[in-house]
Amino acid sequence: MTTICKTSLGLACALALTACGPLNESNVSNGVLDVVKGRLSGAPAQPAPTAAVLTRAQADANPGGFLVLNAYNGTMVAAMAAGARNGNRVTWLSADGPSVTTQNGVMVATRGFPRDLMAADVDGVMRALIAGGGTATRVHETLSDTDQIVTQSFTCTLASQGRETIGILGRQIATERFGEACQSDNLAFTNSYWIDDTGAMVRSLQAVAPDSGYIQLDRP
Repeated sequence: MTTICKTSLGLACALALTACGPLNESNVSNGVLDVVKGRLSGAPAQPAPTAAVLTRAQADANPGGFLVLNAYNGTMVAAMAAGARNGNRVTWLSADGPSVTTQNGVMVATRGFPRDLMAADVDGVMRALIAGGGTATRVHETLSDTDQIVTQSFTCTLASQGRETIGILGRQIATERFGEACQSDNLAFTNSYWIDDTGAMVRSLQAVAPDSGYIQLDRP
């Protein structure tokens, strides 16, 4: 795998929630920041099967137009439709309220979780994935307990974990799996990505923020 494809996605909703905050304006605050304590936990030991909130026929009728979200170890499952697009970023909307914004599959914002990822700079992560592995710096903005934006920088290492065939809504997909191990002074997490032979990210397990844990995103 040498490229990450920019998949063409249909606009399924007229109203979209867009990410906000300094990172989405390419302006990382240099002020004094609160420090988020603790360590992300709660990632499933193995990815969960894509739940039956969407049929294969629905997915095939709108290729690339849906994601299936699985959070809190399967207690929150939702079909998400492609909404607003801003360059290579797409905001995915669910009927129940939560939304996720991705950059070529890598999550850069959430809304509707106990503690949201307000914005993220993942350009280095994308470059490492395109290169087939390497090191990267990612920057997250999350909300503190006092509703202040906290900015944290993480040093991440990405590496291929080999070939893996996965099943999504009855379809078997050949992929290459990548792991991304990230660490700051006070927080650590590991993301996983499954990329098919066209370069599209078809599954991921990605950290949101402390108190929200991880979510799985499947592209049927």
